[in-house]
Amino acid sequence: MSIGLHANHRLPATIQLINLFMLACLLSWVGIFTRPIGAFSLFWPVNAILLGLMLRKPGYATPVGWSAMYLGMIAADLTTGEGWVLALWLNICNMALIATGYSVMLLLPQSQRRMGKPQAILYMFTACLLGAAVAATLSALRNDNLYNNTAMVTWVSWFSEQFSTNLLILPVILAAPRLKQLLRLQINWQWRTGMPLLALLCSLAFSVYIGGPGAIAFPIPALLWCAVRYQLFTVTLLTLLTGLTEIISISANLMLYETSGPHVTVIDTLMSARLGIAMLVMGPLILSSSLVVNRKLLRRLEHSANYDFLTGALGRSALTRKAKELLEHKYQAKEAVSLLLIDIDHFKLINDTHGHVIGDHVLSAFSHIMRRELRHDQLFGRLGGEEFAIMMPRALAAQAMALGEYLRRRIENADLNPNGKEPLRITISIGVASLAMNEEKSLEQLMSMADIALYRAKSQGRNRVESFNMISGSQLNYTMFK
Repeated sequence: MSIGLHANHRLPATIQLINLFMLACLLSWVGIFTRPIGAFSLFWPVNAILLGLMLRKPGYATPVGWSAMYLGMIAADLTTGEGWVLALWLNICNMALIATGYSVMLLLPQSQRRMGKPQAILYMFTACLLGAAVAATLSALRNDNLYNNTAMVTWVSWFSEQFSTNLLILPVILAAPRLKQLLRLQINWQWRTGMPLLALLCSLAFSVYIGGPGAIAFPIPALLWCAVRYQLFTVTLLTLLTGLTEIISISANLMLYETSGPHVTVIDTLMSARLGIAMLVMGPLILSSSLVVNRKLLRRLEHSANYDFLTGALGRSALTRKAKELLEHKYQAKEAVSLLLIDIDHFKLINDTHGHVIGDHVLSAFSHIMRRELRHDQLFGRLGGEEFAIMMPRALAAQAMALGEYLRRRIENADLNPNGKEPLRITISIGVASLAMNEEKSLEQLMSMADIALYRAKSQGRNRVESFNMISGSQLNYTMFK
């Protein structure tokens, strides 16, 4: 057991268990201190947070880990004056909720437990529903009336609080990015992006001010707007904020349907409101998770449309579009630009000798080397077959020639044999064409210039770099580019 914990975490297993015990204890104190005198807790976050921790860190889900959580909850009850018998029984109910929710979520593949798909939201809903029902049933099985409530009131109170609290907190934990990702987040505040949040805050304030049965639904349009504009994790935080605000407001008699009356009416109102709030936040969560799936699909489609499947280089159409945009920027900024056309020498011979599978591997390995050696602002694309192109912004002819010669030597010395038996080496020929800072030509003209230089490299024995700008005008008839 301890070995499993140690293998999955950097800290020693003993420290991990102590941390788990302390976390359960501290979270239980939070719930206990929000418990009105003679009533159930207003907000009990321990079950949802520990369930989320188990799902995010399966290494904790060992018998020793479960025992540490249970003992932490019991310690919190005992230190606040609760009796042994009641402390043991109440925390059995809590552990039953966590175990039930954990069992339901295990039916999902681990890769889908991060709320990235609507299916995961429905599984989480089921986990919260069944977990709360099991815990509420166990709590109602006691012979004595807990806090002088009937068995039905006990069941409904426990179920409504646990169901709503878990449905508000668990999505936040499951959708939360890793710590390294959080530290790299950059907040770029703009009024346009902040409008949905502002609308949500205003609707919450309005719901508290107006009150009444329909007040809990006031933030829903703003939440849906947030679901469309923000990332899933942000939406989960906003649904948690909305739910907590409304639950606290109702419990403080700010949004009660009836501000006076017997105690049972207030309890019924709070129970009903909790269930309503829990159900209302499902809409924004499902919408946000559906948009996550759509965004991923759109990114894949965009990548497929712009990038060559075999080599990972830009496709011809994407390369042409981006190169034209780069040329337009060059004309505005008065910058130099260079184009390199690259051809793999005798590639047909490679296919005929080793087969097309090896030929495809050579293309893929060649592209991998090129992309690794180029800067992020240099365009690299496949024109077709074994022909590739590199577009270099802010590069004069000498710089382009230097890069071309470096890449030529790099490829010449690379072993591209996928089987690792005998070395398979290739060479490349490169044609370079450059435009000076004040020189203007179309992309077609620039490619024609580079193509002439490439033809010269091939005619002079291949495995070399030639520049159009270093060839005399009498040999190439410059007038065709005027």
